[in-house]
Amino acid sequence: MARYKVVPTKTNLLRLKRELSFAQEGYDLLEQKRQILVVELMGLLDRTADAQEKVEKELASAFKALQSAVVIMGRQAVVSVTPAVNIRSDLTINMRKIMGVNIPQIEVKVEDIAPYFSPGETSFWVDEAIVHFKGLLKDIGKLAELRISLMRIAEEVRKTMRRVNALEKIAIPDYNESVKYIEDTLEESERETFATLKIVKERLEKKKG
Repeated sequence: MARYKVVPTKTNLLRLKRELSFAQEGYDLLEQKRQILVVELMGLLDRTADAQEKVEKELASAFKALQSAVVIMGRQAVVSVTPAVNIRSDLTINMRKIMGVNIPQIEVKVEDIAPYFSPGETSFWVDEAIVHFKGLLKDIGKLAELRISLMRIAEEVRKTMRRVNALEKIAIPDYNESVKYIEDTLEESERETFATLKIVKERLEKKKG
């Protein structure tokens, strides 16, 4: 707020001091929130990178096993086995809050109805591929949870930093400047009033004398 828009009165001075106090409290709370969110963000970055690496390795292992099965059994034989694979997955999404931010908790349940086929009809690599792809379902769910959480926390950090900066660099300095302007103006006015009263008193005393 520009100080020339503030009428220098004691009422305004008290009001601005209250608002300044609220702004400083808000700044302190937002700064604490920012620090907590940044710590959470750093942890999420590490966990997301680990989860991404795990998914990529598991995916590579799954396709390697599938490729080995195709080499040994032939593509057509592997395709003919796929209808017998009976795997069901169920996705549950819950929410929790971190400093007011909604963070998903994703749970993937895999129901495996085995055996799918006679072991003698297939290669070991078919079973190996199935194991890896089943694991991928849960790993991808976890990775999705972490990525969504990462994006939401990062966005909240950006918003909080904007608010902190606005208070630190604009609102609080403006309040301080306005408070000082009113205090200086009132002090000057009191000095002028005191000087005027002193002159009046001296003149009155002279007249009495």
